[in-house]
Amino acid sequence: MRRMLVLAFCAISASAAAAAPRQVLDAVQRLPPAASLDPALRAAPCAFAPVARHLDPLPANIAWAQPRAAVLFADLPGLAAGQRAAVIRPTRELMARAATRARIAEGGITLHAIDLSPLPADAAAPAFLAIHIAPPAAPPEGCVAAGPR
Repeated sequence: MRRMLVLAFCAISASAAAAAPRQVLDAVQRLPPAASLDPALRAAPCAFAPVARHLDPLPANIAWAQPRAAVLFADLPGLAAGQRAAVIRPTRELMARAATRARIAEGGITLHAIDLSPLPADAAAPAFLAIHIAPPAAPPEGCVAAGPR
């Protein structure tokens, strides 16, 4: 019995350590569903624009476009040091498209559960997709901060 309690405590501790901080979870769980991956992919370099802020909406490099994504500077499992991520909440239709699955298979996009824990690349229904963005050689230009939604 005592051994089972110790194992249960270890499992809970490990999952709590891997979980994203509450403010990160709050920010991504407020995201509206995204029916397309393209706007976030196009705007991904803007995660390094001077107007980009941690947990804020992803700035756009096309003034009229507002990608449905949040910028994460850190606190995402699997995010390498120096990288940033644009996190989206995909619709089932987006995940069912062969083009989406092909783009995920190319790399640079990870699948995450509701608590932002990583999922395998073939997971059927991820809660979030994270586009991992390496720092550009020069700060991106023409990025516009997203207005209030």
